[in-house]
Amino acid sequence: MSKSTHESAAGSEPANEPLTQSDHRRGADVAPASSPRDSSDGTRSRVRRLSAVGSLLGNLIHSKTWDDDERTRILGELFFEGPEWRPFLSRFVVLTVLSTTLAAFGLIANSAAVVIGAMLIAPLMTPILATAASLVHGQIDRLAVSLLVLTGGTLLAIAAGWAVSWLTAATLTAEELTPELLSRATPSLLDLGVAIAAGLAAGYIVTNSQAGSSLPGVAIAVALVPPLGTAGISLELGATAEAEGALLLFATNLVVIILSAMIVMLASGFVPSDIRIMVRGRVNLGLFVATLGVIGVAIPLTAYTLDVFADQHFTREVISQVREWDPSGRIVELSADIGASRATVEIVMASSQEPVPAWRLAELLAAESDLPVDVRVQYRIENRDEATAD
Repeated sequence: MSKSTHESAAGSEPANEPLTQSDHRRGADVAPASSPRDSSDGTRSRVRRLSAVGSLLGNLIHSKTWDDDERTRILGELFFEGPEWRPFLSRFVVLTVLSTTLAAFGLIANSAAVVIGAMLIAPLMTPILATAASLVHGQIDRLAVSLLVLTGGTLLAIAAGWAVSWLTAATLTAEELTPELLSRATPSLLDLGVAIAAGLAAGYIVTNSQAGSSLPGVAIAVALVPPLGTAGISLELGATAEAEGALLLFATNLVVIILSAMIVMLASGFVPSDIRIMVRGRVNLGLFVATLGVIGVAIPLTAYTLDVFADQHFTREVISQVREWDPSGRIVELSADIGASRATVEIVMASSQEPVPAWRLAELLAAESDLPVDVRVQYRIENRDEATAD
């Protein structure tokens, strides 16, 4: 099998027709013009339906009567003070290092099962929910401690991922990241939706002891440790773009879980009404800052998502043009990326015919995308020898 490589670069309104009787019988796109009063009635009707849905959800969340003992028990599971502080901190450090190390090995080995196992033992959900609880109670001291623990755990997890990558340097390069790593380095708006649902679930589970066994499922769904392990591995390999994507995914999960959990805690009556009145200003400020954080991560997530959609559309166009450019060949590997001012395409083709010049494909793609296109084609010539003997 021989190889050949080619490179190239290229830079009235419809008339109104009368409606027929059959059109009226079918009701085909025929509707009377609505009056302003009809539009106003429709708007009020939609508002009433949304209010009913919100009331139903509120009643479902606020379906229990709280007592001081239960509140104290829940807060005791989130905040470790006095003689409990040192044992908690020791457990937190050990589990953070072990869970991130396990996740990093799973990411490098491309093992989803190992990564899931790491999520189950990761302890980061505790300081995140403690941050939400301290915000809705307006407790500045507890908020500072929770954020300090959370920041330390984040840095520790990144360092553990970096160390694992350094120890296994011969098994991975920045150009050949595993699918498990890449899936944590390319966040999208779908991850924002997952984080919202997970945050609401986490807040509900914390305020409903009967649902406590479901919390590990939330930890698996939202994936806190794997993005940090990915960030550490990517930084050690010099893959800064992937590290930024992984940190964005973690930041998305972090701020969305905090905001969602705050909303559930407030709606469920977990915070006593007298305390809510006393610290209303602090709570509102916390909600405002958390909302700004969600908006802050939603902007780059939207950009990431639009880039993915553009690349997918361009890839489909490349496949279509390749069929026209070389009907006798087949695509073995394809990488297509389109930016604001230039597109790049790398293809590995297999064919039993002579290679077709790459500049022809570059011109086809440039004409279709209205952008300069860099094309690199590698041919694998398939030599076939067939015979029949009697």
